Amino acid sequence: MVGGEDHSIEVVNFPKGKVLFKQGEKGDAAYIVNSGAVGMYREAQGRKIPLTTVRRGELFGEMAVIDDSPRMATAFTLEDTALMVIPIDIMLDKLRKADPFIRSLIRMLMTTLRGVHDSYMPKSRSLGDAVNVIGRQSDIVARFLPGDLPPAFQADLGAKLKSLDAAINDLRKVATAHREEDKRDDATAADSDLS
Repeated sequence: MVGGEDHSIEVVNFPKGKVLFKQGEKGDAAYIVNSGAVGMYREAQGRKIPLTTVRRGELFGEMAVIDDSPRMATAFTLEDTALMVIPIDIMLDKLRKADPFIRSLIRMLMTTLRGVHDSYMPKSRSLGDAVNVIGRQSDIVARFLPGDLPPAFQADLGAKLKSLDAAINDLRKVATAHREEDKRDDATAADSDLS
């Protein structure tokens, strides 16, 4: 443990399928992966959209703690995982002790990063990540369908999106079938797999 009597940083073991936090919740801790893997996904339009897989040495969950905004995604363990849990009070104490310029800079960067998350497609770290990027782009294009489009345009766009969704599903099957060879794979779990 690291920290004082009232708060400490601990390494905690979580079983596969454990939900660490849900999209929209208030942040109470940040995490660093010691071993195992954590999947992250966002829910939008009734679908779970995979975002990334977090591996050893990587930090996640810090933004909601630093800027007091709701969690942007749901995080769950993809396998048995050991995490360093950094409570909010420790992070906020470190921020309070930081130079005021550094504090302001961190808050500005968090605001910018949240905006970037909504528009920037991160560099793919696996076939699964790459397919998910295509899926998110397809979702963006699909937003044009309910608009005030001429019927022929709407029908053509709808048909192409249907074909694209079928191709994305086929690519997800390939990524899933070759998950062992593609270690940076990310996924969403079925609700029955999560605790």
